[in-house]
Amino acid sequence: MISFIVIGKNEGWKLTTCFEGVFRAIEHNNIKDYEVIYVDSQSTDDSIQRAKSFSQVKIFQLGNVCNAAIARNVGVEESSGEVLFFIDGDMEITSDFLPLVYDEKSGLKYPFVSGQLKNYNYDSQNQFLSNTWQYREVLNGDKRYATTGGIFLIQRELWVRVGGMDNRFKRGQDIELGLRLAKKGFKILRKQEIIANHYTFLQQDGDKTIKMIMRGRLFYARSFLYRKHFFNKYLFPKLIKSDYCLMSLVIVSILAFSFKCFLLYIIYFVIIMLKSAKSSDGRIKPFLHNLIYYPLRDLMLLMGFFFFYPKQIKGIDYKKLNCN
Repeated sequence: MISFIVIGKNEGWKLTTCFEGVFRAIEHNNIKDYEVIYVDSQSTDDSIQRAKSFSQVKIFQLGNVCNAAIARNVGVEESSGEVLFFIDGDMEITSDFLPLVYDEKSGLKYPFVSGQLKNYNYDSQNQFLSNTWQYREVLNGDKRYATTGGIFLIQRELWVRVGGMDNRFKRGQDIELGLRLAKKGFKILRKQEIIANHYTFLQQDGDKTIKMIMRGRLFYARSFLYRKHFFNKYLFPKLIKSDYCLMSLVIVSILAFSFKCFLLYIIYFVIIMLKSAKSSDGRIKPFLHNLIYYPLRDLMLLMGFFFFYPKQIKGIDYKKLNCN
């Protein structure tokens, strides 16, 4: 059996599109032995009603404590399949991808696998902006990665062996799982074919950045991950690729305090300006936003690395909802 486990919070129309994609893939590939589970993280929109419109979906709603790691762990606990297919509620899986990695008779062809994501970018008013590829590296062939994302297939036995997701991570729980699995010799295979369309927001605005900082989400994003996997050989390449600004801040700080030459921080701010310019695509407002966002993020990551110690969440509260 294959278990499709969808998680979401306030996904609205995207959740309907997600379930339509799941059942279209099931019908297209003539899958007989399956189940579809939805775990909701206290949505305040019409997500629950949208899920209830699909009679075959088993719906579970988390209590007051919720995050993506908890939702996925609950989904597995309530599932029965030997193959787990995790899908975020803002994704629409493609019908042609599933037979590349899964067969009802033989099961999952790879222990841990995903594919290419095509992003459909929207602004905060749900106005479509552009299309982008999530993983440009796999456009020319399948690749092995030490980290994963919000959509992947995994053998249930492997998931259980590593203990599922660490619910201390409010963000980055999928990356942490990938690093843990890679350390045990199971890098995710990311195939070049499109696994799903991802309906997402292109750019955080200033207000959302402030809210993220106030809620401590930037602590969760990287700092705890870096401390937990500090001696994991697969972490350093990721650090160079995604947080080279942070690395430059650390190196510049060491040199500045060692030689008492604080003008060296100019190097760091030049790197910040270059990264801000690259990620803003020539637009002034995103550029100014990034000039504030990147230094704040780096400072908070450093603080979080030394001082942030989230606790494991136990006794998860959730309930099953009737489809009526």
